[in-house]
Amino acid sequence: QRLGHTDLRTMTTAHRPTWAPAKGHEEQGGARMFGPSKKHSKLDDAAHTVLKTRNDGQATIKELMERDFRAELEERERAHFKKKLGGAGGTDAVGQLTAGDDDTDAGPRFVPKALDADDSDSDDASGSESDSDDDEDDTQALLAELERIKKDRAEETARRDAETREAEAMERAEELATGNPLLNLGSEESEYDFSVKRRWDDDVVFRNQTRGEPKHAKRFVNDTIRSDFHRRFLNKYIK
Repeated sequence: QRLGHTDLRTMTTAHRPTWAPAKGHEEQGGARMFGPSKKHSKLDDAAHTVLKTRNDGQATIKELMERDFRAELEERERAHFKKKLGGAGGTDAVGQLTAGDDDTDAGPRFVPKALDADDSDSDDASGSESDSDDDEDDTQALLAELERIKKDRAEETARRDAETREAEAMERAEELATGNPLLNLGSEESEYDFSVKRRWDDDVVFRNQTRGEPKHAKRFVNDTIRSDFHRRFLNKYIK
């Protein structure tokens, strides 16, 4: 009591957990008197509702129907063979390939005829065959020479590796044989001094100061008040 009345002060409950959380209902919020909100985001609007169409000059259906693809293909073939064979031979080659187009029942569209004019000459054909045989023989000889060179290099590499391993083994054996000074006492070249050298702290004033002190084994006490460290602390600074 203070000044004739009781002063009751209650602590805030902001720190306490919400055991019974509030639940929303229809009459909650400022829109209960005006109805639900009709607002929506512009990102929810429908977009791209119309498909793109081709304009004039963009290969429309009408333009594709008016084009003659067969004539364009023949023209490209004619230009290709003219560039490949040179001169007017391209026109003849295209004519041979497209022979029988006018007569649909005459046979297949493409006539299997050689395009190379040199095939008509049997002498040239035999000469080219002999040249190809010579080229094949030269190729076989070169391949055999290459295999022989690879084999020689592999043998040389294996020989060098074997020599290296043998030299390393000899060095290791020599090191093991001469590494222990007790085994080389009789050799003239080896001179070993087995006298005990003086320590660096032999002439210091304070040595072996803790020789007579008892040594206590360390122990673990799961109590900060009764631990050995705390006892030493109390004995040193409190007593």
